[in-house]
Amino acid sequence: MMKIRTLTLSLLTIAVLAGCKDKEPTTAKITMVDAVTEQVKTPHQVCKDVAITSQVEATDKHKILGTAGGGAAGAALGHQIGDGTGQDIATVAGGVAGAALGRKVQGNAQGNNTVTTTQNQCHTEYTESENVTGYKVTYEFNGEQKTIQMKEKPTTKSFPVENGQVVLPN
Repeated sequence: MMKIRTLTLSLLTIAVLAGCKDKEPTTAKITMVDAVTEQVKTPHQVCKDVAITSQVEATDKHKILGTAGGGAAGAALGHQIGDGTGQDIATVAGGVAGAALGRKVQGNAQGNNTVTTTQNQCHTEYTESENVTGYKVTYEFNGEQKTIQMKEKPTTKSFPVENGQVVLPN
């Protein structure tokens, strides 16, 4: 009877141990997914209207009108002074002084002659953004963690296992 009992217990122990045998895993659990990014600078034009003031080119560069007009006015005023030779000297001196003053007045007037126009000025500015180039995926299989890089984000929480190997998507 003892032999039957021992044999029965032995068979029972073998059956229990056979049932406890580790099963092959059917999935590898994904534990982390991180986006891999790159910084992208996108150029774009920024334009604005700017008022530009410039001097108008003189039509009488030699200031002949101011010189002649000032000379004539100065000579006329000088002629009013004195008699005879003194009057002649005053006329010439008035003409010379008037010509110099007339030339200076015309130069100042031409120097203040400006025109303002509107000009569209542009420059390039950059907008920075992040571009996702892929994903670092960490998974656990048989107690080990492994990290791979994928183009697409995984759509499941695990990868299938076939014949003891993790099957990774393309």
